[in-house]
Amino acid sequence: MTLEEVKADIMEAQRRIREVIPGGGRTFAYPCYETSVGRGVSKRSYVPVVAEIFLAARGGGEMGWSNHPATCDLHELWSWSADRMRFEEMVGLTLRTAYEGRWAVFTFHGIDEGHLPVSEYDLREFLRFLDRYRTKIWVAPLVEIAEYVVEERRRLGIPV
Repeated sequence: MTLEEVKADIMEAQRRIREVIPGGGRTFAYPCYETSVGRGVSKRSYVPVVAEIFLAARGGGEMGWSNHPATCDLHELWSWSADRMRFEEMVGLTLRTAYEGRWAVFTFHGIDEGHLPVSEYDLREFLRFLDRYRTKIWVAPLVEIAEYVVEERRRLGIPV
């Protein structure tokens, strides 16, 4: 695919999403964490294309590295694949991220079955933990947190 084809594909998907969910589709998830098209010397990032269309986008990331609200690239946010992850690991990463004043993004592909699943038990226990600490750990859709980050960056004079 070319960058033009990627943009056309994304725009068509956006149109379809907005037919069903007016105002929806304000964030993007890179399929399989892929942020480029082509190979070798012709390889091109389509992050700039996504940045023109979406408020924020979830990419891949190294385990243990999270997003700093003042410096993260909102159009290629680090996320952690929760596939086969035990709830204790999710809790540990969440606590570390909160302690560091950062932003964690977990990617879930399936529950108990399918491609790269997390067990229902581990997901349920993780959600139970998040519920228990909901006054201390902010859990929200990506778009809501991205809107807050943009607002705070503008307020503080930090480039968006």
